Amino acid sequence: MSSQPQSLVRTGAKAGFAFAGSAIKGALIGLFLGGGVFLYYLTQLQGPGNPAARAGGVGAVVALITSPPLLVGVLLALFVGVYFLLGVQQGRARAMQHLVAARGEAVSQRLGDAIAGRIEAMPRTHSGLQRVSDWLSPDALCQQLAPVLGEGRAVRTVVGFVVDRLPLSDMLAEWQQERAAQGAAPATGDGVVQDPALRALLTRRIHEVLQDMATPSRKLFYIALAVHAVLFGIGLWLVR
Repeated sequence: MSSQPQSLVRTGAKAGFAFAGSAIKGALIGLFLGGGVFLYYLTQLQGPGNPAARAGGVGAVVALITSPPLLVGVLLALFVGVYFLLGVQQGRARAMQHLVAARGEAVSQRLGDAIAGRIEAMPRTHSGLQRVSDWLSPDALCQQLAPVLGEGRAVRTVVGFVVDRLPLSDMLAEWQQERAAQGAAPATGDGVVQDPALRALLTRRIHEVLQDMATPSRKLFYIALAVHAVLFGIGLWLVR
């Protein structure tokens, strides 16, 4: 086995462990924090409650709507799943962080070359360049990059994420402005001529997109935590 496949295997293993660790952490937070708050809130509910809530069907729905404390309890129970999903999202970002750290530069360069090659092969008319996003298919790019990056769901996810978030129209406008500033004549033929400036621009912007993709953010977790606390406080106020 060559060193490159071994490196890919090690990177994949690290990414898998990072994803699993964050997902497990999210599940534990959901179980202990979300479930603990929900169980404590249940102990604070007083009185027999609305009999229709125990009847099931439409009566239970009406009871929830007409009984704010019960509705708050249901919403608090949902946070068990919310924390787990946030853990999964965090795990994906951490897994991608390992992949970008190990293969980010290679992916940026190869993907930039592939996209640039397709742009250079397009008719060099203004209308053709404006429709460049319609010419770039993640499936076709993955097939083109398969000999270098391999095949798999992770590669397809990365390529699709980059293609969806690249501001191609703005980048092409910037590229054309740079060419005009350098005094380069606009290419109007159908011949494929490699442009190093276009490749450098694409590689740089793709690397920036990958860095953003691989940067774990706790913003959603803190938002969920704040909403959870506010909802819990409202519930305690309602049952008093």
